[in-house]
Amino acid sequence: MTTPYLLRIGKHMMVMPDSPAYVCDVCGNRFFDDEFLNGVHYLLEQAAEESRRRARRRQAPRREPVALPQARRSR
Repeated sequence: MTTPYLLRIGKHMMVMPDSPAYVCDVCGNRFFDDEFLNGVHYLLEQAAEESRRRARRRQAPRREPVALPQARRSR
């Protein structure tokens, strides 16, 4: 059977509408397939890593101030 899978991530809500699950006939409790959950968490980790990579690329490289040589004056 398929049922919606809801996952809250911080202030966001991710909804996967047709997720494989076992639904109890008596109480209606849903148990999601371990393979499905592992796949979801793997994809989220990949997306988080890509987001971190992009954030690092957007940061401007830090440049150290360069000391310019003093002009020599002859007296």
